[in-house]
Amino acid sequence: MALEHLLAALEREAAEQAQALIAAAQAECARITAASEERAAEYRRRALAPREAELRAEAERALAAARREARRAELDARARLLDRIFAGARELFPVTIAGEAYRRALPGFLAEALACVGPGPARVRCHPALTEAIRHALGNAGRGEVTVEPDPAVGSGFVLTTADGRVTVDHTLESRLARARPRLALEALRALGLEPMS
Repeated sequence: MALEHLLAALEREAAEQAQALIAAAQAECARITAASEERAAEYRRRALAPREAELRAEAERALAAARREARRAELDARARLLDRIFAGARELFPVTIAGEAYRRALPGFLAEALACVGPGPARVRCHPALTEAIRHALGNAGRGEVTVEPDPAVGSGFVLTTADGRVTVDHTLESRLARARPRLALEALRALGLEPMS
């Protein structure tokens, strides 16, 4: 019987040792797995960090390009809008120079231009519809030495040039609008509720 007890004790001891070895092996396996997963994660981080930085930089470049394109598109749209506004204004010029208000202001415009060129012979090229009004204003100003030439190519208004061609005063509505365009464009954008872009 003692032999049976001894065998049973040996079996129990062997089973306990086996369980202890299995538990130790499982713990070692878990430790190795955790360490290996940690190393793999670190390798992944090291391997992906440059790619992530590259992708982030690429995304920032794409975003900057998209912003530039959106800004360009908005600027183009504003430019087209302003072009339409100024084209509409230019279409009114023939009516404007035929109007009573322009005709009343014409002697003053002519006096300003004559003051720029000073005394002496000069030549006024003007829209044909203004020829008689300009001749009349020159006669009233005592500037008989200034000749008047109707020229439909001049535009809406007149161009005064000294006889030697050194000084030219362009007093057409087209050139006045072109000179005032930057200021008028800002005013038009504000009137439309659009802030000027910086």
